[in-house]
Amino acid sequence: MKKYFLGVVLLLMTGVIVGCSNGSNSSDNNSTTTSELKDETKVSVNEAIKLYQKNFPKADIISIELEKHLGKPVYTIEGADKTTEYQLNINAINKKIKQKSEEPLDEEDRSEAKTEKLNLDNLITLNKAAQIAKKAAKGGKATEFKLEQKLGVTFWEVKVVNGHTETEVQIDAQKGKVLKTEKD
Repeated sequence: MKKYFLGVVLLLMTGVIVGCSNGSNSSDNNSTTTSELKDETKVSVNEAIKLYQKNFPKADIISIELEKHLGKPVYTIEGADKTTEYQLNINAINKKIKQKSEEPLDEEDRSEAKTEKLNLDNLITLNKAAQIAKKAAKGGKATEFKLEQKLGVTFWEVKVVNGHTETEVQIDAQKGKVLKTEKD
């Protein structure tokens, strides 16, 4: 009788383990249906920039990121003046400030902050950057955006996910020209 009972318990435990492992596979499949970040974002880049400038009026902006944090789109804007680095995290749905911070710059950071200042004139929109990036990546969904400046060129770096393939596309932020495409 004990052997029979033990066999039933083992059979049930095997069923539970198999059931749990099948459930985790289906959730993995759902994670590949990544949503388009720009469609979830209600606050434009220009609105986020204005909010940053209102909070840190003397700081130059050196980078802007838009990515998901805890399932919600969030802008992270970093900037600096001659002595201090500033960061503002903004909920990209309702424009509420999630985090605001300041940190003194060391000597090396001071010189870098001056050379990395973004050109914010005539920026292409998130929608346009996503459209260009998806075309360059030959399909997929734009899941992250970053605005940076190197060698005097301000550019969007857009991550495009297509199945299990990730492509990073760099796009001139004023002209909309693809500068670089890199697949992971």
